Amino acid sequence: MGKYKRWINTNLPGQTCYVTSTCLDFAHLFARNSVKTRMALSILRDCKFYGAKLHAFVIMSHHLHLLVTPKSDETISGLMRNVKRRSANILKPMLTEFEKRQLGGQMGLNHHSFWKEGFRGLPVFTSLVFQQKLNYIHENPVRAEIETYAAAYNWSSAKQYEAGNFVDENLLDLDKCIQFYERLL
Repeated sequence: MGKYKRWINTNLPGQTCYVTSTCLDFAHLFARNSVKTRMALSILRDCKFYGAKLHAFVIMSHHLHLLVTPKSDETISGLMRNVKRRSANILKPMLTEFEKRQLGGQMGLNHHSFWKEGFRGLPVFTSLVFQQKLNYIHENPVRAEIETYAAAYNWSSAKQYEAGNFVDENLLDLDKCIQFYERLL
């Protein structure tokens, strides 16, 4: 039996990637709307602060997906390290006792207390793959039978595109999206 090989993310600065990141122990830490809203704001604010282009996102109960392009001198690993660190600092104080118990014995091991170590960042090199990943992200709540159509789910960029909160057909307007989620608080 071969040695387990860990996923290695691309180290190309400015490379558009399809990202999946999961809560520690697959805990359903995004089950409450208030936590999903704070996570959406954290992603949007971090993309704005770090100069990343956010094309699509969805926040599910225990994971999230992003289609994002870091600024030209930053890798996806650097961006996601910052996004995960900052969001954990915002969201950990919001956790209920029940949510903390979902983390069980894993909480605090290896200095992680919210996110599963690492993430998966698939480089997107073609417009066909870009569109496929964007559609996958938007349809995630429909496939999970949470909503009947993609734009009905508040914590997805499908809702933002439907509301006209985009710069062009594949780039979200971060300021308009931030305003949307601030109104949900």
